[in-house]
Amino acid sequence: MEFQNDQPIYIQIANVIKEQIARGELQAGEKLRSVREYSVLFEVSALTVQRMMEYLVREGLVTSRKGIGSFVREDCVQDLQTALIREQAEEFVRKMENCGLDAQQIRELIGETLAGRE
Repeated sequence: MEFQNDQPIYIQIANVIKEQIARGELQAGEKLRSVREYSVLFEVSALTVQRMMEYLVREGLVTSRKGIGSFVREDCVQDLQTALIREQAEEFVRKMENCGLDAQQIRELIGETLAGRE
């Protein structure tokens, strides 16, 4: 995985896990890989993975059971999907505004794009 310089690595890895949850690749109640497995997978230190796990717990996406492992929380999937969609929409609007489009032009562009899919 290629990491960006503008964000801590543990957050970038957490975002990968969030996307896996949102897409259904990781199901509610499913056990996550171990710290060691994620460390090998992402080629980072165990401390970085531990920070990622703690971050996901604080975000309310994962629950950790000492000696057993970490699990996707049962009640987080729908809220996570909504939050990720909202983030994507906000990023799209911000990019369009940076290109000089106003709200009406953005609406028209989206309308045209959707009409082309029908």
